[in-house]
Amino acid sequence: MHRAKNLVWLLPLAVACGSGKADKPATPDASTTAFTYAPQGCAYTVSPPDTRAFIDQALDDTSAFTDANGATPQRVRIGLGGGTDSSKPGYADPSTTAVFTWETAASNHAAKVRFGTDPKALGEVHGGYSWTTPPPSVGLSTGNSNYMHEVHVCGLTPGTTYSYQVGGGPAGSEVWSAVQSFTTLPNTGKITVGIVGDARDKVGTWQLVEGRMRDGGAALQLFSGDIVALGSLENLYTQWLDAVWKDPNDATKFYTLGQQMMVAIAGNHENEAAQFYGNFAIPGDGPNAEQYASFDVGNTHFVLVDDQPIALQQGSDSATTILTWLDADLSRANANRAKVPFIVAVNHRGLYSTSLHSTDGDVLLTRSSVVPLLDKYNVDMVLNGHDHEYERSKPLKAGNPPSGAPTVGAGTVYVIAAGSGADPYSVGTAAVDYREKSVAFGNNTPYIGVYAFLELEGKTLTLKAYGLKASGGGVAGDDVLDTLQLTH
Repeated sequence: MHRAKNLVWLLPLAVACGSGKADKPATPDASTTAFTYAPQGCAYTVSPPDTRAFIDQALDDTSAFTDANGATPQRVRIGLGGGTDSSKPGYADPSTTAVFTWETAASNHAAKVRFGTDPKALGEVHGGYSWTTPPPSVGLSTGNSNYMHEVHVCGLTPGTTYSYQVGGGPAGSEVWSAVQSFTTLPNTGKITVGIVGDARDKVGTWQLVEGRMRDGGAALQLFSGDIVALGSLENLYTQWLDAVWKDPNDATKFYTLGQQMMVAIAGNHENEAAQFYGNFAIPGDGPNAEQYASFDVGNTHFVLVDDQPIALQQGSDSATTILTWLDADLSRANANRAKVPFIVAVNHRGLYSTSLHSTDGDVLLTRSSVVPLLDKYNVDMVLNGHDHEYERSKPLKAGNPPSGAPTVGAGTVYVIAAGSGADPYSVGTAAVDYREKSVAFGNNTPYIGVYAFLELEGKTLTLKAYGLKASGGGVAGDDVLDTLQLTH
């Protein structure tokens, strides 16, 4: 039943991926090329690829607003910037770097953030850039453009709470957001990372999961893809981001958006749309910017990979670039285990699911390309979505062939935690020797979704997965579905 419902959304995706004629970005023009933003104090640059088709890209300026009311910053969010080569300066670091992204109702070039450790003394001011994300030129979602603004800030102090406002504009007539606050990731001590994925169907569930991220003390959220049902529909991002920007119980307060850093990687429903890349700040630059990234948090090296090109365009420049980068990144991380002992990878498709997508051709192609690299460098854990359930494997290595059943007994643990709003799938019920645990939500269970936390401390990495209940009570009122502790 649930697979049939999802086909309503997958049909346009299949058209877009198969014919290349639906929901493609607008054709780039001269204003989309050769733009580079060099953030103040950062050792990296930002050059959106031409394939995004962003237009009217401009550095912050103080020109008069055509529509001052339309200059009010909305849906302020925090992501991460930086390089993707851990051996070079400017490598992404969530303890010292933050990216502030927002949108406005009307086009303007105001792109500043002012910040400080005292909310009454926001003395640091950094400039950024703005752009317009145009709607697709054909197919679904041809409509209004989206006016985006972004500022990258480096050199922050780890484990420190900052207050900030975004906005800017002409002197004496600036428009600023309300004051929000966030805390940079610490380098030491216990660090909690929230794991979320597959929102796209029910905003109310997404809102509850985000409440758990706040109440559970997540220092960072990792999103494994499919935040919306169709990645080119900007109104869906607006709906989902609105739901977690302002507190649903008190519109004068903020919730998680703009308070917690979120680093997302695309799923199949994002469909490589420019709207996804415009809405979220992810490390990387160049032609394949934001399709892969990595960074260290405490004792763990996190690796994020967009598996859409790998699954659907094997042998393409994008797929080859991503896999070549993954090999090199994991090699450096494996050599650095004395300092950062754990390696955790994030991609959308469940590499060893036993649910509805377990034998899909695109999943098996992704498995055959990615798992040998995970084995080569002894990756500790993989976090996935795609199948709307909770599932954890036993330690595994690739089988022969790699697209087939795995070898059980040692290797990587694969976790699917995908229940932030998407309709539930059934879990696998047939005996499978590589499955350790599986839990469904919905369908007469006590749960309307699932989420998880990773706790990083010392030489341990602890996974805690929860069944989301609608009755309230926060994390303490939800059931612990699964726990796993790894030690190095």
